[in-house]
This record gives sequence, C-alpha cells and structure tokens, in this order.
Amino acid sequence: MKDNFYAPKALGASKAGVEKYAEDLAKKIGFGPGDGIEELVRKSGGKLVVGTSGFGDEDSGSIVARAVNDFEIYVSRHTSLKRDRFTIAHELGHLLLHFAAIKKADKNAVMRATRYVDQNDQDQQRAEWEANWFAAAFLMPSEEFAAAYRKGGVAEAASVCGVSLHAAKIRADNLRIS
Repeated sequence: MKDNFYAPKALGASKAGVEKYAEDLAKKIGFGPGDGIEELVRKSGGKLVVGTSGFGDEDSGSIVARAVNDFEIYVSRHTSLKRDRFTIAHELGHLLLHFAAIKKADKNAVMRATRYVDQNDQDQQRAEWEANWFAAAFLMPSEEFAAAYRKGGVAEAASVCGVSLHAAKIRADNLRIS
C-alpha cells in the first residue's frame, strides 16, 4: 500500500489559544518544566530516532505520523539535547494541532512534517508558527518561566525549563519579561 503523505495544515488558531492549549495539556498530563520529553514520546506510542527520515531533515527535525499513537520523531545528529527538546515539542505540536484534520480528510493519510516549508505557502508557514508556539508554551509555561526568569534571568529560566538560551530569550521576549 502506498502512503498518502500530507504536510501539516494550519489551524488558524490564535497564538494565545495555541499557548493556552499547550500549557493546559502539560498540566493535565503532569508534564512540568524540565521533565523528560523523551519518555513522554515513548508513553504516547511514538519513537525517537536520531538521524534522518530521508526527506530533507538532516539538519533539523521532522515527524512521520500514521496515528496519534503511531509516529516517529526524527532529531538531527548535529544538534544539542536542549535544542532537541524544542524540536521534539515542536513535532508533538504538529501531531496534536494538525494531524486530526489530515486524518479527517483522508483516513489513510500519513502526516510528514519537516522544518523545510514552501516559503510561498502561507498555510505551511502558519503551521510552523503554530507548532513553535505550542513547543514554547509546553516546555516553558508562562508562570513557571517568569518565576525562574525573575529569580536568575534568562540563564535560570533556560536551565529550569531544559531549553537552550536562544529559546529562553525568545520566550522571554514573547512574554515581554526581558
């Protein structure tokens, strides 16, 4: 049987809505800042692969999802563990935000998302933004992130949340606490 691959399609949800969903989900499942995202993927039926899916993701990450509990997330051999945490959360964002609509349109569909999107396709670009918003809020929930930031600045917030300084700086800017 030939797989029907589809790229994620944007929800069109607001940034605040995506972030609230991510933070609420993290609380509901008991996932806190700095918790092991690798174990979460495994418990959800997913598999983490260090390397490429073969579809242009050598330097970043991607997801291939057949069902919400049957997916692989690929992370680059060339990135740090803190960068990989964000990539994994980003790919989970695609799974949780975009996969249902793809399956609704085609029950045999397989979603494949890579970091490389058609720059002329505003829907693909929006789906990437939504996955980034999800990842940021899931890994760096606003209250906990702000408390860590107030305690020790961006380095403390990054450490508490287990993310790179770059990701923490962007989150601080977006929360307007930097």
